[in-house]
Amino acid sequence: MELQRDVAVTGRFEGISLGKGIEQVKHTVNQLGVPSDIRIQYGGTYEEQQKSFHDLLTVLMVAIVLVFIVLLFEFGSFSAPVSILLSALLSTAGVFVALLVTGTTFNISSFMGVIMVVGIVAKNGILLLDADQKFRAEGSTPRQAMIMAGERRLRPIMMTALATVAGMIPLALALGAGSQMLQPLAIAVIGGILASMVLSLVVTPAVHYYMGGRH
Repeated sequence: MELQRDVAVTGRFEGISLGKGIEQVKHTVNQLGVPSDIRIQYGGTYEEQQKSFHDLLTVLMVAIVLVFIVLLFEFGSFSAPVSILLSALLSTAGVFVALLVTGTTFNISSFMGVIMVVGIVAKNGILLLDADQKFRAEGSTPRQAMIMAGERRLRPIMMTALATVAGMIPLALALGAGSQMLQPLAIAVIGGILASMVLSLVVTPAVHYYMGGRH
């Protein structure tokens, strides 16, 4: 006859983030050599955070699908939505670089920043490819249209990105009451936007050109 008993151990972190605190707890528990027949489950705020991550991941996937459908109807080809979303997804690398440099953990707030970056980068791609289609309709070759579209949309894309970064700097520096909760979001958005300034002007037109824009 086996006896099953649940034992709850509670605690509260002070002066450390939830992610780093749970990481240290798991490291300590692993060193204890707990028998395999004992099941350890982390609940409380950590469990709620994991559920929130799952929900946000679903939101991100749905957002990508909806953006793809809208772009497909707008441009009438697969090359445009693929090139725009590829640039948007690659821009998220800037998010993780910014979080790594600043020593900020990836949490719910920074995840929301990733979703914001995808939307902003998609908007820049629409501006760029819309100009590309306009120049092609005027008789320019695909290569000339791509180059002229980059020149025409360079200033709007740069100004939009810099304005967004400037607006996020106070939050990134945690200036003001309650700004610490949104600090990871601001850092994530700044990193993603800075990366998108290059990717939107290079990856989007290049992928669009080689996937079918030459014809």
